[in-house]
Amino acid sequence: MRILVVHEDKRSYGKGGGAETLLRDQTQALRALGHEVEWYQGETAIQDRVAAFKPDICHVMTVHNFMGFGPVRWLQKNSIPHVWAIMDYWPFCGGRMLLTDGDVSCAAVCGVCDNVCDNNPVAAHFLSTVNHSPIMALNEYSADIYRRNGMRCDYVATLGVDHDYYHPEPSRRIDGRILTMSAWPASPTKGMHIFKAALKMTGYSGSLITGQPRDKVKDLLQTADIFVFPSCYQETWGLCLTEALACGCACIASDVAGPRAQIEHGVNGLLVEGRNSQALADALVQVKTDKALKARLQRGARASIEQRMTLAHMATQLETVYRSVIDG
Repeated sequence: MRILVVHEDKRSYGKGGGAETLLRDQTQALRALGHEVEWYQGETAIQDRVAAFKPDICHVMTVHNFMGFGPVRWLQKNSIPHVWAIMDYWPFCGGRMLLTDGDVSCAAVCGVCDNVCDNNPVAAHFLSTVNHSPIMALNEYSADIYRRNGMRCDYVATLGVDHDYYHPEPSRRIDGRILTMSAWPASPTKGMHIFKAALKMTGYSGSLITGQPRDKVKDLLQTADIFVFPSCYQETWGLCLTEALACGCACIASDVAGPRAQIEHGVNGLLVEGRNSQALADALVQVKTDKALKARLQRGARASIEQRMTLAHMATQLETVYRSVIDG
């Protein structure tokens, strides 16, 4: 299969966040299955690239920030097989994160957007443009939010990581070491203020990984005993959490969409109420003081990756989606 991936951001690993990591991981996974994969990042007209590469399908990722809707509208108009992976809530949420003021969830999380927030309204053509394409979500919980708020969602394909690269190294693990990670730690949506407050309550110390190259991220995660993912919004996945699970960390995450799709509470991690520093503090104390629980979560973390979140699992799901789109 010939696959053209359409994605606007050209930043390198550690500079652009999970979407840029995902671009590389999906390419690696699909090529490992024998598919031909090329990228389109706006360097020429989309019609010229399609004519030259002759893809069987186009996989659209993030385009609305810089590239605009032009390439997707051309794919739609010319009936070129494509699927659009939506990675947050921008088609119907002006703030993209389903938060009213950066820290409080809006009505769309459990129901339908009521437009009562400080975010700018979304242009009407955003939703209508998206709804002219087959849409893929990264987890079933976000897919449900999309559909309830007027956005189509045809497929769900969960993500994976290179589990040979990200793997536990027990001899390097530092007992009691607590880490978190984010490409955008200054944003309140990522919950670093919740993480800091929880650490203050417990008296524990913790460290942040940000802006690091891939090899440094792996090395740091392999030294972690506990990993915290304190996001304040309905993450559509959370790839750094997946990497931490793969490295066998005992993970504690906010009970929001993406982490909920990855963690089975008490089996491969703990889920705590989002934006609740006391709940996070209590979970940290529980994991730090209960050695048997911590060891069970660490074993479960790695096992869950091997069972359902490898690059091969991700690529197989994508293959199924692509064939469905191509078959109409």
